[in-house]
Amino acid sequence: MNKRDYKILLDTSFLLPFIGFRTDEAVMNSIEKLRGYRVYFSEISILEALWEIVKKIREVSSGEGYSDKNHVVEAVIEGVRVIRRDFNKAEITEKAVREAVKLYLLGHRDLVDNILYGIAVTQGDMRFLTIDEKLKDFVKSRNLETRVFIEPADL
Repeated sequence: MNKRDYKILLDTSFLLPFIGFRTDEAVMNSIEKLRGYRVYFSEISILEALWEIVKKIREVSSGEGYSDKNHVVEAVIEGVRVIRRDFNKAEITEKAVREAVKLYLLGHRDLVDNILYGIAVTQGDMRFLTIDEKLKDFVKSRNLETRVFIEPADL
């Protein structure tokens, strides 16, 4: 199968580098490898990333001053612009919500991860790029669909 045939939904940690935040080394090393794939993001991941961004802005504004805070905000806005321009938007469908709630009721309490998993698993031809071992282990332990997961080493 050709790279262009793969739809890859990015976990939030894979969006953070585009908005100026370093994450896990495996994530950072995989960014360049995404070229050639049909890459997708979810608006819910942007919301989750904003939680990290707000923490960073608070750190900068409490320690270094107003102009540094503005620099961080502008970098984040540019990163979101790049994500929206260069990646495809994955819709949160009713089927995806059903899967997310199912995972939640089974005991996995991270609704963002549940929704991202739900989006990927209900698409059929989409893979979910994540390094979240807790989610993968949970899905596996419940005998749910695991073929949806892809890891940075698989790129």
